[in-house]
Amino acid sequence: MRKFVPTIILSAVLIAFVIKEHRENEALTPVTNQLTPTTYRGLLPAADCAGIDYTLTLNDSIVGADTLFALRMVYIEGDNNGGDITFDSRGRQQQFEVGTRRGFRLMPDDGDVATYFAIVNDTTLQMVDSTLNRIDSPFSYELVRINE
Repeated sequence: MRKFVPTIILSAVLIAFVIKEHRENEALTPVTNQLTPTTYRGLLPAADCAGIDYTLTLNDSIVGADTLFALRMVYIEGDNNGGDITFDSRGRQQQFEVGTRRGFRLMPDDGDVATYFAIVNDTTLQMVDSTLNRIDSPFSYELVRINE
C-alpha cells in the first residue's frame, strides 16, 4: 500500500493543476455564443379573415445550427363574431442555404408543418416554399425587422 501513496499524491497534484489551468483559461475565453433576438413583423394574407399579423422572433444563428424561435399569429377578425384569434408557436429554427439564397426553416415544437422564410436583406424576411422560392401571389408575404 505504501508504494501507491506517492502515485496517489502525484495524481492528486496533477488533477488539481489541470482543474486550475482549465478555470483560468475559461475565465479568459470571451463568451461568443450569446444569442440576440431579432423580431420581424408583417400582415400576411389569409383566405378566411382580414389577414394574419405575424410577429416572429428569431435568435442569432449560423448555417446548419439549430436555435429557437417564437411566433405569434393573430388572425384579424378570425372568429365568427369578428374578433381576433391568437396562436403562439415556439420551436427550433435552422438557417440553411439553397444556391445563393439563405433562409430559415421554422420547426414548431408541437409537430406542426415547418414554415420557411428567405432572407431578403438585413431588415426583411419573405415567406417562401421549402426551396426558398417565393409564393406565387400578388400579395405581400414579407416581414420587416422592428426595433425593440
